[in-house]
Amino acid sequence: MAFYLSALQKCPYLPDQEELLVLSDPREMVGSSQYDQLLQKGFRRNGPVAYRPMCPQCDACISVRIPVAEFQPDRGQRRTWARNQGIQIREQVPQWDAVHARLFAEYQCWRHPGGGMDEHADRLYREMIVETGGVDARLLVFEQDKHPLAVALVDVLDGGVSAVYTFYTPDLPQRGLGIFAILSQIEWTRKQRLPHLYLGYWVASSPKMDYKKRFRPLEGFVAGDWRLLSEAYKRE
Repeated sequence: MAFYLSALQKCPYLPDQEELLVLSDPREMVGSSQYDQLLQKGFRRNGPVAYRPMCPQCDACISVRIPVAEFQPDRGQRRTWARNQGIQIREQVPQWDAVHARLFAEYQCWRHPGGGMDEHADRLYREMIVETGGVDARLLVFEQDKHPLAVALVDVLDGGVSAVYTFYTPDLPQRGLGIFAILSQIEWTRKQRLPHLYLGYWVASSPKMDYKKRFRPLEGFVAGDWRLLSEAYKRE
């Protein structure tokens, strides 16, 4: 598979930093087997493209995963789990769904106010959710009274489950749907008898990433190897 470098662009996580990505060729199918190997090396997937940061002056983005057999929720996570026990979770293959697309658009407008996301939401939905690049992907649909509250896209691989993207209604902040979705994906990964749930990138100095630190133990891909983040930072 061929790989390319992106153009330098503004970092979405850190001010005054620029982002450079290694990208797979979008004309080639990534496929589950190859992507499983890339995931172990810190890559992620967005639609049909696998990518990894390779920023010239920064290495703050650390790919993280939860060893699900060892995970124990903290008090706040237990409360969030209990608060949402009326929600049913349904599994389906990624495909165009008008109801889900509207929920996706609402979520994008909430997360990126004034960014014009409503104009491009349908295109983003197809690129991010429907196009899988040949990877074995599933949608976990969180419903109450048959009304979708959240949707999580996950990739199912030999080495674990990768949490690709989750979107949910912004109208129920007291529910903690984002945290509940991760807790549910941990349980779903255990049921698949797979060892890890991959959570994407964590940036220590980015406040929007702080929630990932609460899922413990948390392993990070640091200096070419997976290790407990707490141990990695002790050695530095």
